[in-house]
Amino acid sequence: MIPSAELFPSPAVKSQEDLALTPTVSPLAISGDSSLAAYGPHQTKAVVLAQQFDQDILGDLGGAFNHFIESGQVWALVIGLVLGYLIRGLTAY
Repeated sequence: MIPSAELFPSPAVKSQEDLALTPTVSPLAISGDSSLAAYGPHQTKAVVLAQQFDQDILGDLGGAFNHFIESGQVWALVIGLVLGYLIRGLTAY
């Protein structure tokens, strides 16, 4: 005989808000390590539907390039390329 739905009721369906804030149990808490809390804000599930960012990608790239030039890293790049080319020329046969 197949068990009926009355014998094994299905769990109540939770709302989307309840699912988003349901805490999860840490694997360390299951293993018996009581030094860490089983629940915490870093272990809650969050549903992120959409995020909007106000970014200027070309402006960020320009700022990074300007910092690369102003900090002198361009000279380290040039010196590294020249030394690498010289060492390659000396070791190639």
